[in-house]
Amino acid sequence: MANETPNLQQDKFYEFKPFRVPKYQIKFEKAGQLSDIPGYTWYTPAALYLWGKFSEVNLSDIVQQDDIKVFWYKFAKPLFKNFHVGSDVGWNHTLWAARESDWKKIVDRILESVQFDLATKAIYQYALQSIDICDPLFADRHSVLPAGFPVVTVYAFAVLSNKGQYAFDNKQKSALPGMVTFKPHKLHVNAAQKLFQDEKLTQEKAFERVKSVLLDEQDLEYKERADKDGVRR
Repeated sequence: MANETPNLQQDKFYEFKPFRVPKYQIKFEKAGQLSDIPGYTWYTPAALYLWGKFSEVNLSDIVQQDDIKVFWYKFAKPLFKNFHVGSDVGWNHTLWAARESDWKKIVDRILESVQFDLATKAIYQYALQSIDICDPLFADRHSVLPAGFPVVTVYAFAVLSNKGQYAFDNKQKSALPGMVTFKPHKLHVNAAQKLFQDEKLTQEKAFERVKSVLLDEQDLEYKERADKDGVRR
């Protein structure tokens, strides 16, 4: 349901992988707001790692194939809530950044990916969201926020799965936004049922089939919508 806090899961493959993609901390120096640092798009990848199947391996592919750099900054005050595992709340304070020229490459790579988990019989797709928050650099430099404080638009990747959807509810206004759980879309439920109905399904077979199964379900959904629209007319 929309008001539930999503259950956090760590990807073991991500946890124990012996390497990490190099990430570069941004230095603000005299900047008072994020808008003082032009040329970057700011986003949180937290949900990809916490509720999806995204890992450093996937990030490495994007970085190498498109020759991009990943930038980051951890702010003193939290920007979000619910992005934590146990006592580790780092994702609540952290934004990543991409050069504006690289942003579309990152988005395209992530949104076109489809992932799965044989053990839990889950499939994953991702969607892009935008959300307006108080400028975190400005907030860090003021103990009390004045009226009319600056707002910035940042981006997030929502997780779409047959187990549930994890996304910001833009209808809910909060000083500290957090992702919540929505019911899974029938497209992902049906696709997962078809993909995992084979009891002898292997990792290799699942990898070959998962995108085509989802595309078939999407085509079926579009056809059903078109048929309904035709009836209405």
